[in-house]
Amino acid sequence: MQVRLTEPMLTALRQVPEIPDNLLARLNAARQDGDAFVMAVNQDQAMAMTEMCQWYIRKDPTTGQLGAQAKLFEGIVNAIYEAEGG
Repeated sequence: MQVRLTEPMLTALRQVPEIPDNLLARLNAARQDGDAFVMAVNQDQAMAMTEMCQWYIRKDPTTGQLGAQAKLFEGIVNAIYEAEGG
């Protein structure tokens, strides 16, 4: 599947210390397409990336809202769901 990500999303993923080598390889192979980047992943890689991103989607305890970093990871998960046809 082809997942469309923004440059800030790619940067956020590259900063994840526990990103597995196979996902990092897919991330590094993303190609620019207009104002976004397209990353090719299979179903297993998409699931692993979604699970990894969910660790970073947390509400700020003070405001009850998602912070900027959490919104990026939420956007990545949503982009994966969209690429899956959801």
